[in-house]
Amino acid sequence: MFKRILLAIDGAAQSPRIIASAAELARCSDAVVHVVCAVDRAFAMPRQDALEYPPAEQEQHEAQALVDDAVVQLQPCVATGAVVAGDPARAILREAERLECDLIVIGHRHLGRIERLLDPSVGQRVIERAPCPVLVEVRE
Repeated sequence: MFKRILLAIDGAAQSPRIIASAAELARCSDAVVHVVCAVDRAFAMPRQDALEYPPAEQEQHEAQALVDDAVVQLQPCVATGAVVAGDPARAILREAERLECDLIVIGHRHLGRIERLLDPSVGQRVIERAPCPVLVEVRE
């Protein structure tokens, strides 16, 4: 069924549910899960530069902690993780292509009509351009 699953997380309330969904799919199909968390390029700096700009260091630290925690929660499944830089939708799509994933698992935030017009959701942009199927976990 699936061999490589990309799990995109951002620390939102539904993160535990999407981690559980990815774990179940991985167990059922003996897939590897690749966890990614996207950080805005403005905060993605080499370690020595980030130390001079505390908000960047904090953003990177929090993103890495989210990824590390998800990898632990996915056990006993085989899982890897990475913090990637860039626009979240583009970064997710780039990683899915690079890793040759055959499924992307993401969460969905319910945006209002005006919010969607001003800034389409990451999930919507991923669905529109994904090189593989996308499982969208909605919050309760």
